[in-house]
Amino acid sequence: MELAEIVRGYLRVKDGAKSVTVCGEALLRGYGSPDFMPYQNSIEKWYAPNDQEYVTPAEKEQLIQFLKEEFARRKMFLEIE
Repeated sequence: MELAEIVRGYLRVKDGAKSVTVCGEALLRGYGSPDFMPYQNSIEKWYAPNDQEYVTPAEKEQLIQFLKEEFARRKMFLEIE
């Protein structure tokens, strides 16, 4: 997996030829707030051209684990909503 994009309102994760958009919020650092708060329930379908495929529960768990590890590697704080 690869974290392809981080913007204010979402993350994009690539997994081979597939990608998924994870909606959330980027927050200001400090006072113990996370750098990004992704919404688990926004992880539903793969992005086009695979948008007819739902993300399975196992894939969702892998995505969340990947994001936790990737943010930790970048010394950023992630809080899953």
